[in-house]
Amino acid sequence: DISRNMGRSNRFPDLQSPIASTNNAAPLTKESQDVVSVERRDYSLDTCITWAVRIIVIFISVSCVFYREILQNTINSSWLFLQKSWIFNSVYFETWWATFCFAWIVPLYPFTIHFIPSFNKYKIDPSVTYVHQTVLGMLKEAVIYMAPLMFLDTVTVKKYHGVDPSLWKTKQQSVIQHTRALPLDPPELGRVLFDLIASIMTFDVFFFIVHLFFHKNLWLFRNIHAHHHHHDVMHPHVTNKLTVVERIVLILSANFALKLFQSHPLTRMLFVPVFVWLLVENHTGYDLPFGLHRVIPFHLYGGSVKHYKHHIHGSKYYQPFFTYLDLLLEYFINTKKIQWKYNGSKEKQ
Repeated sequence: DISRNMGRSNRFPDLQSPIASTNNAAPLTKESQDVVSVERRDYSLDTCITWAVRIIVIFISVSCVFYREILQNTINSSWLFLQKSWIFNSVYFETWWATFCFAWIVPLYPFTIHFIPSFNKYKIDPSVTYVHQTVLGMLKEAVIYMAPLMFLDTVTVKKYHGVDPSLWKTKQQSVIQHTRALPLDPPELGRVLFDLIASIMTFDVFFFIVHLFFHKNLWLFRNIHAHHHHHDVMHPHVTNKLTVVERIVLILSANFALKLFQSHPLTRMLFVPVFVWLLVENHTGYDLPFGLHRVIPFHLYGGSVKHYKHHIHGSKYYQPFFTYLDLLLEYFINTKKIQWKYNGSKEKQ
């Protein structure tokens, strides 16, 4: 029974039912997966690829220090260009930009590796695939995604750090917003990098809490979050398989993280493709040697492997990107179980 094989572990009871799969490729057991991995994967080559990516990341990081003036000049000129763009000045820019990023990241990354046979050995499970969508389906998805966000864009005055507050008061006199009040000065390189990393990590903490509530509250799970888990196989389009409420919570969580650090609009623009890339990578269903969960050492990053397990079991790995909060939660649960067991045995005596 495939659905039983894809069921969750009883060690971590939860509200989510096992994923029912109609895919002909039954998920592998741990023993058979180990056999297949040994036969198909060259772990020595995978380790070399992972270390090669790490070296490239270190090289780029060091280059940013040595060429920071050139990079800062690039930021300055880019900001001057964007300030003159009517699209960038529009209140709808960030909604359009997020939709565009998702539209090109999915075909650029998961769609491409699906058609390269040598990547098949990196599938976490043989059932992993790429589910094609029709043009009409993609347009429908885009409209459902953009409509509530564009409504909020229309009635909300966007407030960015470095903007004269008097401009906000002027815009608040109008019910319908058309343009954004943008800061005159470009951001500093160091601040851009800090805000990107800090915002991702802050979102990770905030959405972990929200995600945990979605799973532990029956009403929230059934009415808001269950839709995201109703699929027979893992594929990249599951990333955007969200209810309207969950989508708005996701966007507001990311916006809260950016607001917390008073991120510059240019930083916010760079944040979107990074954020979308991380979300899509979580839903690829591939354990790639150049995946972030491999590149970042000490198992600090969960990535596609942990998130795949979350979609199957639904009883752990609630943190979107990193793993430290999940480890703390698991430690807390195990400690409570030991205490209950000890107290129970003591009462019997």
